[in-house]
Amino acid sequence: MIRIIIKFIRIYILWGSLILFFSCFGRQLKINAPSGLHEINAKLHSIVNWIENNENDINDLKKLVKEEISLYLFTNLKIHQNIIENIDIMEESIGDVVALRKDISSKVEILQQSNGNSLQSLMNEENSNENEIGLLFNDIKNEQEEFYKGKKGIIEAFKIDRRKLIFIRDETSSYKKEFNHLRYEQYKLENAFQKHNVGLSKTIFNNGSSKKEMLELSIKIEDYRLELSKIEFFIIHSERIAREETGSWVCLRPMTSLKNGQFSKAIPMDFEKKYKSGIRDYKTILRDMRIELNSI
Repeated sequence: MIRIIIKFIRIYILWGSLILFFSCFGRQLKINAPSGLHEINAKLHSIVNWIENNENDINDLKKLVKEEISLYLFTNLKIHQNIIENIDIMEESIGDVVALRKDISSKVEILQQSNGNSLQSLMNEENSNENEIGLLFNDIKNEQEEFYKGKKGIIEAFKIDRRKLIFIRDETSSYKKEFNHLRYEQYKLENAFQKHNVGLSKTIFNNGSSKKEMLELSIKIEDYRLELSKIEFFIIHSERIAREETGSWVCLRPMTSLKNGQFSKAIPMDFEKKYKSGIRDYKTILRDMRIELNSI
């Protein structure tokens, strides 16, 4: 409720300032408006996926912290309040995104029924459909930023108690980003692959040791590529694999563990260990492939 009041006050002040500014200088607010219905529908599809994924995350998050909230009420009131406040922020932001998305969809339906792709048709003297829809998309972006602030807030709340809150999609998304850099390194070896293939085709019908060496190298490279494919398969499906292991889209892990009277990093989960091992092996294989191919 407090957040709603604060948000209303901010909006009131903002629009008051904008009206004063543009009335003084006679300028129009520049809006990053969509170019057509195709772009609008693509953005709406992305927003629908965003809503669905984050609603699932919040549902699992609330189940996860149900017991934690009760415990922190007696052990650490600050953490207790931070968890409740940030979950409220996340839920409210998603609710606002849902409402804004419905508003845009309604406007699009009206346009399609009346003027097809007439995005430029005027709604009133000052605002066109494209500007109106552009403003709504801007509002959605702002609400998504508020959602991520709440998400960061609840992660920080658990850090106070040296616990790591993991959102599976965020974790596996970071895996894929790091992995994309390694795949790029693999793509740079394609010229060497081509050179190898040309050399193989020239010697395949000739007698001598070169034929045997090229065939052996070809088999070795193919083995490397099969190993890389296995690692790639895990990375591509890491989201599903992690979800199956945890049984939830959100999990809570200790940041440290006590062993033999000493604190150390907590034991990682299986999907985390497999990822780190896979990345390490991928780098090693790329290095070995580069050495082999440079020897041609």
